[in-house]
Amino acid sequence: MTYEMLDSNNACALLIDHQAGLMLFTGDIDPIHLRNNSIALAKVLKLHNIPVVLTAAAMGPAGPLGPIIPEIQELFPDVQPIYRTKINSWHDERIRGAIEATGRKKVIAAGITADFCIGIPAKSMASEGYDVRLVIDASGNYSNIVLHSSIANLTQHGVKVTNWLSVACELQQDWAIEHTAKGLLAIYQQHLPQWGMLEVTQSTWKSIQNQQHSAANR
Repeated sequence: MTYEMLDSNNACALLIDHQAGLMLFTGDIDPIHLRNNSIALAKVLKLHNIPVVLTAAAMGPAGPLGPIIPEIQELFPDVQPIYRTKINSWHDERIRGAIEATGRKKVIAAGITADFCIGIPAKSMASEGYDVRLVIDASGNYSNIVLHSSIANLTQHGVKVTNWLSVACELQQDWAIEHTAKGLLAIYQQHLPQWGMLEVTQSTWKSIQNQQHSAANR
């Protein structure tokens, strides 16, 4: 089996139901981490100019599930969310048409929750020949049991389960591509606490080295 990496020319994205109310529904990941990961993924998509389709439950902001979180909506001001009634988003002609219009067969998919809201359309797309990468840490599930059963079910139907950092690295491909490398490092600093601590450690070390060098030259 061959594996082709994601890049800015072959991928599109489908983000489903990243709504404020649904963020509280997940039990396998803290809502704070889910929000952080979802925003990080959206920033990566924006950085690489990946075409994005946004969709949410029919009543949208007026409904009980609330609006798509503003950090995602603000990243894509020209993308009008598609408010739907169908559980399987792939059965909504507007969503299907928007994906098909990109002409791209690799779909970076995330949504709440991974077992049905994003999981069902992901399996449908995979069955029709799309290379679907479901970003599990930007999707969330009702419980850890549901998480494990979702991953098993998705992979049995040909969906590749991944995470936002893996997607980011695939799209970057080469740190020598400076115009996106700088942007990605900024996303790391904002959304990876460990990376932020490394930045603090490195800047402190450089400061100490500079002080020692200055003292030696006096």
